[in-house]
Amino acid sequence: MNLASPSSQNADHVLAKAALKAGNALGIGQAEVGRIIGRDRSTLQRYGVDPKSHNGELALLLVRCYRSLYALMDGDTELMQHWMHGHNHHTGGVPAEQMRSIVGLVRVCEYLDAIRGKV
Repeated sequence: MNLASPSSQNADHVLAKAALKAGNALGIGQAEVGRIIGRDRSTLQRYGVDPKSHNGELALLLVRCYRSLYALMDGDTELMQHWMHGHNHHTGGVPAEQMRSIVGLVRVCEYLDAIRGKV
C-alpha cells in the first residue's frame, strides 16, 4: 500500500518526467538518465522520484544543468548535445560522461551556473 499523498505522487512523476525530458534534450538516453539519478529507467517511469530524496536531488541537478545549458544555447538542442558530448577543458572531460558520478554532475552544474553568472 502506498501511503504517499496524491500531490506528492504527482510531484514525483513530474520530476521524473522533467529529468527524462532534460536527458533527451541533452542527448542522454533514458537508461543513462536512470544511472545518473540512481534509479532504474522503468522504476522512474512507473513511480517517479521523490524530490526530497537523494535520487530526487540528483534529478533536480540534472534538470538544473539542462535549464542552464538551454539558456546559454538559446534552446538549440543540437548545440546543447554537441556541448554535452564534446570534451570540455573547463570541466576536465566530456560533460555527459562526467555526469555519471555525483562529483561530476555537481561540477558540470556549477560550471554552467558560473558561466551564466548565477553563482
